[in-house]
Amino acid sequence: MLRAADIKKLELECLEKIQGDELYQLRNDAKLRAVYAAKNYDEFRDIVDAAHLNPVSSQDKRNANTKQRLWNSVSKT
Repeated sequence: MLRAADIKKLELECLEKIQGDELYQLRNDAKLRAVYAAKNYDEFRDIVDAAHLNPVSSQDKRNANTKQRLWNSVSKT
């Protein structure tokens, strides 16, 4: 008989697997696009590594909690 803790553990494991599969699909799609778009391996790798990222929206920029955040810390160093 399954206990509540076992069910919760199984649910978490399933969610992790689903998220892992979604990330795999995103990266695979990025690889297929990057094969034709990238000029070298470093560019190809960067495209694939950034596949899961979403652009910063204007709503994010207007949000009072994040308005003072440095969005591109690399450019300021």
